Parts: sequence; structure tokens; C-alpha cells
Amino acid sequence: MTYLVAYASALGSTREVAQRVASRMEVALGDVECRSVEEVVFVSRYEGIVVGSAIHNQAWLPPALLFLSRHELELAKRPVWAFSVGMADALPKPFRKRGAAIQQERLGRVLSKRVPLRGHKVFSGVYKARQMPAPLRLMFRLAGGRFGDLRDWSAIDAWTDQIIARFAKPRSPL
Repeated sequence: MTYLVAYASALGSTREVAQRVASRMEVALGDVECRSVEEVVFVSRYEGIVVGSAIHNQAWLPPALLFLSRHELELAKRPVWAFSVGMADALPKPFRKRGAAIQQERLGRVLSKRVPLRGHKVFSGVYKARQMPAPLRLMFRLAGGRFGDLRDWSAIDAWTDQIIARFAKPRSPL
């Protein structure tokens, strides 16, 4: 059985999350392919699919949405999980949890209208100061916003392990 981890990444953070998910799945499940959504021609050969996208302007990147549209009939026949990589943990502290919850709910609702999802998770990514114009950067910092690599690898691994558990076959007794 072959599994697919497909992603749309703007600056590389989402690609790295997808690679981490694929590597962890491969150790447990065997054959796992990790590809940009733009490289995927067919999904019918995959037993299960994980698809992720960076979040820009509170939405998935256009190539990821196109991937879902293009393959929605085949995706509906397979177990599909989705992840989003945004900046919730970069927000000023009072807004972090609420911002993440809003993104989780909003994106999950939008995505599941296209394809039935087994699960959707929002992770924070890498947010660099140079991604923001200088005047906004100063205001963002003064308000308590933060920059840096905000990915929580243990949360990503735990989520991946939940997916793996859905596919893992019970071992036969010796």
C-alpha cells in the first residue's frame, strides 16, 4: 500500500512539516510519497492521503484548493487528513489560542465541504520579521507578537501517530 503526503508551501515551512509527516509515516507504514500538490497527477493509487497548505489571508494557497477540486471525486473514496500551517502562535499571547481555534474551525469547515476529512489540524509555522513591512513589524512586536520558528514538532508527531494508528495493522500472534 502506498500513502501520499501532498503539500502547498509558500516559503518552505509547510513543505518541511509535510516531509516530517511523510518520514514518520514511512517508518511505520512503508511506502509513503511526499509531493507538492502541483506534482500530483492521480490520487487513485494511494491508500490514504494527507494534504497540507500554508495559510495566507486566512485561506489555503490556491494550488492546494485546486488539488482538492481536481481530485475531489477520488479523494472522497479514500481516508484523507488535512493540516494547515499558519501563524497563530506568532500572535500576541491573549489572541493565540482563540486565533488557532478560529482558524481550525473555519478552515476545517471550508475544506470538508470539498472532501470528507478524517481530521484537520492547524500548526504554526515559521514567521520571519522580514515577511512584514517595517512599520507593521514594530507594531506587531509592541503588541506582543513574535517571530521565529514556531513549529511544535512534538504536536506534529503526535498528530501523525494518530493517522498511523488508523492504518496500522494488528500484528498476528506468533
